[in-house]
Amino acid sequence: MAKIARLSLILLIITMVSAALLGVTNDITKVIIQEKAMEANLAYMKEILTDADEFKVVEDPGVETIDAVEEAYEALKGGSIIGYVVKTVTSGYGGDVVQLTGINSDGTIAGVRVASQGETPGLGAKIADEDFTNKFIGKSTDTQLSVVKGAGGEDTIESISGATISSNAATNGVNAAMKLYEDVLK
Repeated sequence: MAKIARLSLILLIITMVSAALLGVTNDITKVIIQEKAMEANLAYMKEILTDADEFKVVEDPGVETIDAVEEAYEALKGGSIIGYVVKTVTSGYGGDVVQLTGINSDGTIAGVRVASQGETPGLGAKIADEDFTNKFIGKSTDTQLSVVKGAGGEDTIESISGATISSNAATNGVNAAMKLYEDVLK
């Protein structure tokens, strides 16, 4: 019985040391990971709203009230707001779809960039291709978009064949950004 207690104590000590080391490693790498993610986001934001000099986080508490919206940024040129970039996370077929949607100050979509996704290669992963994301450019924020099979109207986005769930995830992210713009940022 004493041998079992001694082995249990040794196992407990090893577990505690391992947990502490993992915690320290997580704290160290978390900051680095966040910095790299922010650098990638800034690169995407600059691609979407090329005229912007800087991007500033929107501090409005209303940002947190819109489902799927993670954060929002003001795009500034010479100190004046020329648009917004909204980061959203929606649920796709293969997991979360993280994307950035740029909105011009006139209420039109400037562009969309998918920052990360786990969709099926060759099908749902096409939501990150310019052929798909360019379908959003110029759409007005005053009416939510819907996904359709085949050609649609002004307030529709043509689905990627065989990837309706992924197409809906990307469109839902854009819709969340549009709702934030209309309800809070405008």
